[in-house]
This record gives sequence, structure tokens and C-alpha cells, in this order.
Amino acid sequence: MVELTAWQHGFNRQVRVPGDKSLTHRAILFSAVAHGDMEIEGWLDAADTRSSLGLVQALGVQLVESSARRVVLRSSGLLEEPSAVIDCGNSGTTMRLATGLAAGVAGLVVLTGDESLVRRPMQRVIDPLAQLGVTVLSRGGGYAPLALRGGRHRGGQFVLPVASAQVKSALLLAGLSADEAVSVQEPTRSRDHTERMLKVMGASVNVAGLRTTVQPGRLNAIGFDVPGDPSAAAFWCALAAVAPDRVVTVPNLLFNPTRTGFFRVLQRMGSRLKWEEAGQVPEPWGTLTVSGMVQQAIVVEAAEIPAMVDEVPLLALLATQCEGTSVIGGAGELRVKESDRIRVTTEILRTMGAKIEEQPDGWVIEGPTPLHGAAVDGRGDHRMAMLAAVAATVARGHTQLTGEDSVRISYPRFFEQYWALKNGTSSRF
Repeated sequence: MVELTAWQHGFNRQVRVPGDKSLTHRAILFSAVAHGDMEIEGWLDAADTRSSLGLVQALGVQLVESSARRVVLRSSGLLEEPSAVIDCGNSGTTMRLATGLAAGVAGLVVLTGDESLVRRPMQRVIDPLAQLGVTVLSRGGGYAPLALRGGRHRGGQFVLPVASAQVKSALLLAGLSADEAVSVQEPTRSRDHTERMLKVMGASVNVAGLRTTVQPGRLNAIGFDVPGDPSAAAFWCALAAVAPDRVVTVPNLLFNPTRTGFFRVLQRMGSRLKWEEAGQVPEPWGTLTVSGMVQQAIVVEAAEIPAMVDEVPLLALLATQCEGTSVIGGAGELRVKESDRIRVTTEILRTMGAKIEEQPDGWVIEGPTPLHGAAVDGRGDHRMAMLAAVAATVARGHTQLTGEDSVRISYPRFFEQYWALKNGTSSRF
């Protein structure tokens, strides 16, 4: 448990965030089917990405170098049958994308995870892989552990009922080892990191509207610099926008438009954002500055969610400080994350005094409402713990947060930076 109190001062600080989690996962996982040395600079060293690192090593990848800033992986591009069950920890990305890799393994791959991961639905990736001819066994209802037997399998065309970057990525990875092309169509655009990275690594990928097609083939290992994570930056930007006289600047930040939905909504709420693009390789990146407290209530609809799915709970917090009624919908996916994030967000904010009503796929929030300290629980979910920490900065009195250790999943240094920012011990960290 950690005790938090309101921040009594404004600030103007630069905050460096860790490397993007989605890109780190993909660079590690794609190295398994790439020939040569994959050199990943600025990777996110956290529990989730270490699950991906362990997985590719189990599939025959050699770890050549590993430090806090850099990891180098060497592969022949040919996957080996693992000798034991692979533990994906808490990482849904690791498990779902691993099913696509397993499609190319001439043997048995068994995937499991922690108590949270084995409760998360996998049927949405099991069914299309089975249509490709991959043998997939699971617990009842499509839950891990999963046992897959791949090797030779066919291609196919898929129309996803729900936009999912993880399902799309698993199928595109399976397409690399298929007899013919694999094509995936989504109802709305999800994160496109997989398509971009596969192209850079030499795959034949065609994107036409909402349909992505990959041809069978081998990848080439590359050197890859990972920009900062927008999902991590969102916490600091929300912290700047939830109260007056706060300014945050985030350098070396990923600007991929499929990841910046939260920031676009933040602008609609009345905050000022300054974008300074610095480069386009491997993806657009630059410096973002956020200033000005939110003011306007918002309506967020389903089509906007894929570009900010991990950040949506922060919008609920910000809406408590806006004038009027905010409606956030189309976010039902949040119920099957590490926790039921719709329920837990409601629980945390209501306990702190917010006027928030839970809906099947989001919330209705009345504001502005002053928040007060309370005993809250992140329910073992890293993003819920960080949400509560941001809320505590504007809550009167003391907030007792349980479950703060979960931040190791995606952002091990979060509280170190949080205290430094509060105490003014560093203007640049």
C-alpha cells in the first residue's frame, strides 16, 4: 500500500517515458521468424516484454545482449519446438501473437499465463487459426492454457467482428508460414504497428482500406529504435490536464495516428497540445507538450476507441473535472483486460467522490466534481493503479492505494518519476 496526497503546486517539466510496449513486443516476437541479429534500442524492460523475451528464447532465439536500453536477438528464422510449457505471465499480447508464431512450428507449443491471463478470452484468435488448419486446444470457453500444433497450413480471408490489433497480428504472423496469403479485414482501424514492422522487415504486405494482406515469406532482422510509449505518456499528460498551472513535455514520443486518439480527445476537452515531429523512422515520433486544464464535457463513440483503448479510463477521470455530462461508449473491450476496467474505474472514481454511472460499454460522468482521498484498490491492474495515482493529485486529503506494485507490468519506474515530479527533484528524467 502507498499513501498519496494532493499536489499543491503547478509545474512545468519534461518527462521521458519508456519505450513503446507494443513496438517492443513486436520487435522481440518478430525476431523469431527473422534471419540475423535483431538490434532493439530503447526497448521497454518490464514484466510483460520479458514474457515475450522468454517466449522467443523457448522457440530457439539466442539472446546475444541485454541491458536496460538495448537488447539483441539472433535467429535463423526457423522456429524450434519448445521443450516445455511457455509461461506468458500477465501478457495478453505475448500469448495472442505467440499463437500466430506457433502456427509455423512443426511440433507442439503449449502456452499458459498467470491467474489473470488464463481468465482472458482467447476464442477470438483460436477460431480463425483453426480455419487455417492449425490445431488449437484450450480450456472450455476458449481460455488458456492453449496447446497448438502447427507446421504446414493454408491461407485464408477473415472479417473480424471487432477491431483487434492482437488478433490481426496473430493472423498476419500465421500468414508468413502459410501456403498462401492471409487477409484480415477490420470494422475500424486498429493499431497498425504489425503492418508497418513487417514491411520494414521485408514481408510482402498490402494495406487496402481496412483490409491487410500478407504473403508467405521469411523476414530479415533489422536495427530498431523504439520511440516513447503514448500509453505511458497519457498518464503524465492527464496529470497536466486535470488541474491548472501544470505543463508536461514528453520528448521522443511515438506519434503513430492509430495510438494518438487520447490526445485528440484531450484537445477537444480544452487542453492545449503542441506537436513537434522529429522523424518518421521507424514510425512517426517527436515531442509533445500539454498545458491547460480540461473544461469541456465530451462524447466518445465506438469508432474512436481502438486508437486509445488503454487510455480510455483516464478520460473518465478527466471528465469528472469538466463542465457538463460526458458520455464514453463503445469501450466494452475494457471488460476483458487485466481487470474489468469499466467496473474498476467506476469503483475507484466513485469512491473518491465522482458522479459516475457505469454502462455496459463505458460511463456517464457528471462534472465538475471535487475529488477526495479514499482507500482504493488497483485490483492488480497496472493501468488502474496509475489511474488512481493521477486522481490522487487533485483529491483532497489522503489516498491509500493498494496494488501499486502492478506497475512493474508495463512501467516499472512510474512511481519513481511520480515522486520526482511531485517533489521537484528533477526537471528532466
